[in-house]
Amino acid sequence: MRAFRATGAMLVLLFMAVFATLAGGGLAGAATVAGSPGSPASPAAPSAGTGTPAGTGAPGAGTVPAPVSPTVVTFAWGGGNASQMSTLSLFQQYGMHATYYIPSGLVCFPSKTTNCATSQYLTLPDIRKIAAAGNEIGGLTVSHISLDAGLPTAEAAREICDDRVNLLRWGFPATDFAYPFTVAQPSVESLVSRCGYNSGLGAGQVAGAGVCLRCGLYAETVPPRNPLLVRAPVEVNTSTLHWTPATFESIVQTAQQHGGGWIVFLIHDICPGYCTYGITSAQLGQVLAWVHGQLGSGLKVRTVHQVIGGPVKPAVAGPAPSRIGGTGVANANLADAPGGSPACFQPADYGDNRASFSYHPSGGPGGSATETVSLSSAHSGDAKLLQETDLGECAPSVTAGHRYAVGAWYRSTAPTQFDLYYRNRIGVWTYWSTGVSFPASASWKRVSWTTPPAPPGATAISFGLAVGRTGQVTTTGYSLATAPPDQMKTLTFIIIGLLIGAPFICWKLWRPRAASTAGLTLSGPPAGAGGPPAGGEPAGQAGRRIPGRQWMGDPPSHQLIVGPLTSVDSNEPDRPGPDPCE
Repeated sequence: MRAFRATGAMLVLLFMAVFATLAGGGLAGAATVAGSPGSPASPAAPSAGTGTPAGTGAPGAGTVPAPVSPTVVTFAWGGGNASQMSTLSLFQQYGMHATYYIPSGLVCFPSKTTNCATSQYLTLPDIRKIAAAGNEIGGLTVSHISLDAGLPTAEAAREICDDRVNLLRWGFPATDFAYPFTVAQPSVESLVSRCGYNSGLGAGQVAGAGVCLRCGLYAETVPPRNPLLVRAPVEVNTSTLHWTPATFESIVQTAQQHGGGWIVFLIHDICPGYCTYGITSAQLGQVLAWVHGQLGSGLKVRTVHQVIGGPVKPAVAGPAPSRIGGTGVANANLADAPGGSPACFQPADYGDNRASFSYHPSGGPGGSATETVSLSSAHSGDAKLLQETDLGECAPSVTAGHRYAVGAWYRSTAPTQFDLYYRNRIGVWTYWSTGVSFPASASWKRVSWTTPPAPPGATAISFGLAVGRTGQVTTTGYSLATAPPDQMKTLTFIIIGLLIGAPFICWKLWRPRAASTAGLTLSGPPAGAGGPPAGGEPAGQAGRRIPGRQWMGDPPSHQLIVGPLTSVDSNEPDRPGPDPCE
């Protein structure tokens, strides 16, 4: 009986041990499957503005939190657009900072023709305010142009280097660069480094927003594999996918699920509704609120410089432009036309009109190529063909204060006149002047016009014959030369100067003679005293000087020198000599 009871107890204990082992192993196995980093759950659509990623819940709610990896988020702004000022208060509200890439040549400076209150671009005071709030200012070339293979190396260097020179001169420690239109290539990366930048931002190399889904990259590494090409998702709203706050959240969550890293969101505009390159202010607020809610769970917000680091290197100026020989205008006869558009020229129109441009490889004087500018409707503004408004590859150099003779061949169905623009030291192009009107001409006609003196700070010029009413103008044979002095104007100035200065000159000529004769004592020797004493000077005159004759060395040649008196009539009273100007 005792043996039976002992055996039963042992069986019970053995059964309980086996049950406990099986139960424990099953629970452990379930926990391992749910939390395995090697098999993440498919990312669910994130909830906008909730602050909690989809698929997670509060502790004790019956769900297991998804694994979270360290991830850095950067908000980068490109283009230098004025709408970006509205982002400042949102970033300040959430205690975050961003990187703003600035094309210095597009910064708005008020002038007689520019009202910065209605400008598309930021002003220098705007940028200073952005920087003062703790945000980073980076470079984006002077003119915000694509650095593609067709751009000469020297011009690309001027665009990159001179932009940084401007930013440094304005007091911004520019260390990071963004490739305009995300066009980057090894040769340009080398220029970015030579100009003193520590990094260059690209876009489209990281999966997100329906782009690069097979590239296998879900975030940039920290530090980047190649700082001169920081990889990032495609620019906001440049893909076929319409970005929403959920798009931002999905990109961040996918990066976290694949090991974390660095996500750079590149945005250009704050828009009232959907727009390419931008989002609305409300959408940005939702994104920042969501990111702010994740900051305690492995997510950080940093500027590009805070991630890249590195010193502020000295300024490096771009190469000086080469002098354009011949007619003073590159490709003056429009013969070089890759792609059917004349090299070193650009179509330009403004106002409310409908303009078109067409190129013809021949038909001009001497068989030269031509360009026709047509207006099919014209309510305001005009259209013209201009020299490329660049930093020196095509735009002819000028010197401030000098006048220039601009010329071209034309034929037209409407009156035309030269429109002039100039570039300053920063690289900003500004309207300068409009020339006299030339009448419509059915046959080819050569015209020239002399400009006013180039404005202070002017470094280059761009000009073209414009059409401002319905009709067309065809042009070729452009030229630029320093204008000879205006001889008629010079002669006029000389005559006016003589008329103004004549009284003063006459007074100066007459005054020495008057002073000399007035100061001479005309007293002869006493009667009966005979001739002058030995030594040849009259008595009482030895050692005396005539007033007004005390020169330092020889007198100036233009002054009238009064000679010594040869005879004096003692009975004549002292009086000045005759006025030579009478």
